[in-house]
Amino acid sequence: MANERTEFGFKRIVCDCSACGRFCLVMPGNLVPSDIKRIAERLNEPDTVRFAFDNLLASPGAIVIANGAYRTIPTLVPARKPDGSCRFLKDGRCEIHAEAPYGCAYFSAEQTKEEADTISARGLQEIAKAWRSGDLYAQLWVMLYRAGHVAPSPIEARARMRAAVAAEEGAREDRSTGGRQ
Repeated sequence: MANERTEFGFKRIVCDCSACGRFCLVMPGNLVPSDIKRIAERLNEPDTVRFAFDNLLASPGAIVIANGAYRTIPTLVPARKPDGSCRFLKDGRCEIHAEAPYGCAYFSAEQTKEEADTISARGLQEIAKAWRSGDLYAQLWVMLYRAGHVAPSPIEARARMRAAVAAEEGAREDRSTGGRQ
């Protein structure tokens, strides 16, 4: 692929299996600063603030351990539909797949925890850097937060993900046993 997307030295993952698609339904991934302009351009929205208000939410963020203390790094995430699924999910497909946020494009249900943690940590470093410098990413988060455009906490989202996985595994078990007890 001539235009293979990379970020921070990681190659973009292209997958549309149901296990990866589950994230779109319950826990869309976070954006890194470079995602903002790229996705806004894809949606043909020159006004970055309008783009943010139409498409993003301020998330309480990722919980990390820094210097022995728990901290959060506030993140921007795609807005959610009333059912909790990603705002960009249309008819079971991502309408911005090629420009998907970092937290979507570089993760797979097949990755090991170590791989995912490494990729996540690198993206969070970039977000923390944006907060320290007060750049557009942080400014948009503050505007969205003050306006009440706030995502569910990551703890809530992970609970929804665990419930979705359990329901899918239960359905798979029912199919394998023919629904017999």
